[in-house]
Amino acid sequence: MTERKIIDDVRDQYAGVARGELSNESTAVRSIANAFGYSEDDLNQLPAEANMGLSCGNPLALAGIREGEVVVDLGCGGGMDVFLAARKVGASGRVIGIDMTTEMLERARAGQQKLGLSNIEFHQSTIDRIPLPDNSVDCVISNCVINLVPDKLAVFREILRVLKPDGRVALSDIALKQELPSEVKQSVEAYIGCISGAILIDEYRSLLKQVGFASVVVTDTGADLNAYAMASDDGCCGGSSCGSDAGGAVADAGQKSLHDGLASVMQSFDANAFAASVRVHALKQPSTQPVNTIPVLNIQPTSKEKTMKTVQVYDKPMCCSTGVCGPDVDPVLPKFAADLDWLKSQGHHVERYNLAQQPQAFIENKEIHQLLSTTGTDCLPVVIVDGKIVSQTVYPSRDDLAGWVDGSPARQSLPLAEPESGCCGTSGCC
Repeated sequence: MTERKIIDDVRDQYAGVARGELSNESTAVRSIANAFGYSEDDLNQLPAEANMGLSCGNPLALAGIREGEVVVDLGCGGGMDVFLAARKVGASGRVIGIDMTTEMLERARAGQQKLGLSNIEFHQSTIDRIPLPDNSVDCVISNCVINLVPDKLAVFREILRVLKPDGRVALSDIALKQELPSEVKQSVEAYIGCISGAILIDEYRSLLKQVGFASVVVTDTGADLNAYAMASDDGCCGGSSCGSDAGGAVADAGQKSLHDGLASVMQSFDANAFAASVRVHALKQPSTQPVNTIPVLNIQPTSKEKTMKTVQVYDKPMCCSTGVCGPDVDPVLPKFAADLDWLKSQGHHVERYNLAQQPQAFIENKEIHQLLSTTGTDCLPVVIVDGKIVSQTVYPSRDDLAGWVDGSPARQSLPLAEPESGCCGTSGCC
């Protein structure tokens, strides 16, 4: 298929879904959202039109959206993530939904009217040509859409363009663990169903880095892709249950073909063996400082002359080395992981230990062992710079880290245990 044909087919199929009756009032549709990370509280905040069972994750769990920010949702559909983000940015912020499908935007605007939210706007456009100015957005989110776009590199370039320096992208998408079987790769139903247009996880990461993103993290959430079968003929759309489940009936053949076509494809191969629901997080690097037009004598040491530091981080038990996987991600963690990457880029040596995965490291470091003996895991995370504890209990900011590696006074979130007051006194039993 040509790129134009792909775009037209995707638009037509999703227009059919929007014209249909799948909605947030359907138990099966809500179950799909639950399977990919939305809570019942999230769903209860939504109008019926917003949720059609089309998610493959919850990008808001990773985005760390703050009050007053400008957030853009690419491929916003019925506005599900737009409405949830609008509550997070508050009256001083703004959320912009972008979608190429007229019928989807009609749904989204109807939902906005029901909710009475004034900090939202919608635009009709393909997402490889975002109709927004450069450096105007704090965070870009998207949910199971980028896999549908033929030119993913163009989308990533556009995201980078509209983000402010230090802006971030938080995506939920489908990516591949391995190449698909040829019959699936050629399937129109599999493409429209977000499978055969997906790229390998490593390629996803590589493309983001290629356009200039930093601190790129692509994580397999482990979610079961067979959850989509809930919206097939055997799920919310079929049998006698349609009559009793409000919003569960299918009134549009285009809508039915999308969910049922995908369910049929998934019966032909093990989708979870080849594809994954992934969380993607990346940062736009700060802009280069303007060149000073007045000549200034640079008496700062060169990077080779600077003293490189060793920074060690001892984390609480987490499911992975960075803590950015699982259903509920602390938004501080992706930012801290990016800050550690920044330290590495400055030439400093960074070591990170997870109590759940590397307990021996906590035993071998006497100071950490003593802290755990006296305060328990409440002292974690602990940050050590060149053998000296500089922070406890909270993840420090980039400014804190920069100060410590440059020799600024250390901040301590908890008092350190004195040698004589620990479990061992001075006997060295620990």
